[in-house]
Amino acid sequence: MNISKGTHLKVAFFWWGAVGTMLLIVGSGLLFGGRSLSVLNTGPTAPSVGQWTGLAIALCIGFIKGRFVFKKVARRYIKRIQELPEKSPVYMTFSLKSWGLILCMMALGMILRALGTPHLVRGVIDIAVGLALVLGSKNYLTHQS
Repeated sequence: MNISKGTHLKVAFFWWGAVGTMLLIVGSGLLFGGRSLSVLNTGPTAPSVGQWTGLAIALCIGFIKGRFVFKKVARRYIKRIQELPEKSPVYMTFSLKSWGLILCMMALGMILRALGTPHLVRGVIDIAVGLALVLGSKNYLTHQS
C-alpha cells in the first residue's frame, strides 16, 4: 500500500507514541509491582524509596533524551520522509537501518528479561525510553514543512 509523505509522518508519530505508551505502562508495572499509580496503598505495601527514586531517575532521563536526543532523531527521520517519492510503501516510513535498530532494542529487552534483570532496573529503563519516545513523537506532527 502506497501512502503520502504526510501519512508517513502520521505513521511515525503513531508508532513512536504507541510504543512509548506501551513501555510506560509496562515499566510502571515492573517498577511498582503491578499496581496502578492511581491506586497506590499507603500501608505496608506502599512503594519504597527505591521505587520512587527509580521513577524520578527514569523521568529525568526520559525527559532529557526525548527533548534533546529524540528530537534530533525525529528531525532526521522527517527529512528522510520528505525526500521520499510523493507516494511510497508504508514500510518505507523507517529506513532499513532504523528497522534494524528496532529489532536490536527488542532483542536487548528480551535478553534483559532472560538474564533475570531486577524489575526495578527494567522498569526504570522502560519508563525512560517510553517517555523519550512519547516526547519525541510530537515532532512528527509539529515540524515545519
